[in-house]
Amino acid sequence: MMGSLLTITSLVLSLLLPARTLAANYEDSLKAFAEGVTAESVKAKKERLAIVDFTDVKGAATPIGQFLAEELSTQLLIAGELKVVERRLVHSTLKKLHIQAVEATPSPVVRGAAKALRADVFITGSYLESPEGLLVTVKLISPSTAQAIGATRSTMPPIGPLGELVKAVHAPPPVKTEGLKE
Repeated sequence: MMGSLLTITSLVLSLLLPARTLAANYEDSLKAFAEGVTAESVKAKKERLAIVDFTDVKGAATPIGQFLAEELSTQLLIAGELKVVERRLVHSTLKKLHIQAVEATPSPVVRGAAKALRADVFITGSYLESPEGLLVTVKLISPSTAQAIGATRSTMPPIGPLGELVKAVHAPPPVKTEGLKE
C-alpha cells in the first residue's frame, strides 16, 4: 500500500514539475525581454514609453501581438524603472491621428502623437513563429525622427498563456452542423 502511494505521488510530482519549469521559463523569457527593452531605453535616455500593439511579420495586428505588447507593458511596470503609457490610450490616440505604423509615418505627425501621449519613445514590435517559439523583435522609435534608435529581440517559448493563445489562433474553425440530415 505504501509503495503504491509513493509511486502515485512520484508520478504526480513528475508531471507537475515540468509544468512549473515551463512556466518559469516563460516568465524568465519575459523578464529577460523586458530587461532588454529597459537597457535600450536607459541607453537612449528615454523613460516614458508608448507601446504599440505588435504585429506579425506581414505587418498585421493580431491577438498574439496585442498579448505580447500587454505582457511587455506589465513586466516593465513590475520592474518599475520606466513609465509606460496605457496601451489603450496609445491605440486610441494613434487611431485618432490616422497612424497605422509609427515608423512609416512622417516625423511631425509622430511628434504630435508623442506630445499628446507625453511619451519619450514609441515601442514597436513584430514576431515570427518558429519551432523554438516566437521570435520577437522590438524597436525603440524616436518621435522626433520616426527612426529606430534601439532594438532588442528575444525568443518567447510557446507555453503558458502564450502557448494557449497560439493554439487558439491556429485551431481550425468550428464546423457548422445545422441543416445536415442524418
